[in-house]
Amino acid sequence: MKRTFLILLRVLLGGFFLAAGIQKLLSPQQVLSSVYSYQLPLPDGVAVIIAAALPWMEILVGAALLTGVWSGVTFAWTFLLLTLFLGLTTQAWARGLVIDCGCLDLARIHPALKVLSTPGGASLRNLFLLGIALMLWFGSRRSGSGRA
Repeated sequence: MKRTFLILLRVLLGGFFLAAGIQKLLSPQQVLSSVYSYQLPLPDGVAVIIAAALPWMEILVGAALLTGVWSGVTFAWTFLLLTLFLGLTTQAWARGLVIDCGCLDLARIHPALKVLSTPGGASLRNLFLLGIALMLWFGSRRSGSGRA
């Protein structure tokens, strides 16, 4: 039962990353616009590299979570990305930036989920996803397999 629950969490998190990466891959100009909307002091070249690399990183992490391969490396990248996303959305929220976070558009599922694209909503969502990632990591450590 516990193993099944951990697999479901891994598939949920992997599906989320995969969908977010694919959505970003299909709209590269929107991703670049989102990077700029955080109003960070980044050189243009760095912003372009981030916008180009981020979708592929999310797709790779999502696919690795879904398949359960490279679990240690995958968990490390998952934590890194979610911590980065949490920091970015929280600073935007604290600064009162009125932006679309550039995250997965959940409003397609239901209009009420549009709030999860605001900096505050995205911060809470990223915190929730980070909690899932921590549950997976601790669950995999307890099982001794390194795989959830």
